[in-house]
Amino acid sequence: MLSEHMQDDSCSLPPQLSSFHKRFAIVSDTIQTKNCHCMINSEKTSRTGYAMISVYLIISLFRLASGCPEEALSPCSCRLIANKANEVVCKDATDIDKLQKSLSKMNDLPIQTLQVIDSSLMFFPSIFFEGLSIEKMHLINSTFMDLSDSELAFTGLENSLKSLIIQRCRVYNGWAWTELKNLKSLTWFKTLKSGLDVIDSDIEDIAGLNLEVLELTQDTVSYVDEKAFSHFKNLKVLSLKANQISDVKRSMFPEPALKLTQINLSYNQIENLPDDIFTNMPSLISLILSGNHILTIEEPAFSSVWKQLKKVDLSDNPLRCDCRMKWVVRAGFPRTTYGECDQPSNLSEKSLDELIVDDLTYC
Repeated sequence: MLSEHMQDDSCSLPPQLSSFHKRFAIVSDTIQTKNCHCMINSEKTSRTGYAMISVYLIISLFRLASGCPEEALSPCSCRLIANKANEVVCKDATDIDKLQKSLSKMNDLPIQTLQVIDSSLMFFPSIFFEGLSIEKMHLINSTFMDLSDSELAFTGLENSLKSLIIQRCRVYNGWAWTELKNLKSLTWFKTLKSGLDVIDSDIEDIAGLNLEVLELTQDTVSYVDEKAFSHFKNLKVLSLKANQISDVKRSMFPEPALKLTQINLSYNQIENLPDDIFTNMPSLISLILSGNHILTIEEPAFSSVWKQLKKVDLSDNPLRCDCRMKWVVRAGFPRTTYGECDQPSNLSEKSLDELIVDDLTYC
């Protein structure tokens, strides 16, 4: 219930609501903003009227604070997600100045997700993201000469950007890990079909970020530096799926890997795993190795984590179900197990978790 004269410091309007009077003029009432106070004054308005107005104002304020601007955003569009967050999609952009002008209309309005799709741009100028707050950014099926015109990319988003996905993009002059080192709020980074062919030692340039999920997938990576991820202490999920990796070492991972819960090395060219590959990984519960050239489940390599695993995927491997697997049948399989025997012929296509010790007489 509102009294006829109400003054409250909590009514102060944020900057993004400066156009409020133009959008929500209420006949017979006066909405004044002065000295950071709000005043609603109408002698003829009933208590019911005040209640209706207050509800209307609250809804309007909320929409302005978290919604989309009324102005057109071409080449971008904005839509509300569950009436509380927004998604901005910019498609077929070729003029960086026009794109910047479009996004400037979102200044002071937090963007949950920004997607740049099917676009061709030179680079994002260092001042491009000033005044913007973006939580998630997806660059999809687009080309760039560079990511930035300076040594650091996405400046201005250091405190807001939590997720960055680069999918089917090409950066003609290449991009360096060091360009991302300022994104201190980034917890999830993913590349997919974006021209990555090696993971060298310079990936340590982003090891100081608070990354929890790192996915470098569906590319042509054939070489991974032997200490590539050793300093990513906060990493929970690491995926290198669908590359051309044949050699992995324990030294590539943190030691100990206290937070690592999932490793995905599926659809690579791995034949053998070192005996110590999963040692000192107390949190590992999901291991995805499908689509490789693995012949057996070696006890030295797997035993250190086998009983703590909740999921193991060894499907699409030419597994030889012989006496070398007796240990794993005795130990029992994780709750979720995928994989089947390839050899010998009498066990072909038999699911791993259906094996019994007596099946494994062949050596």
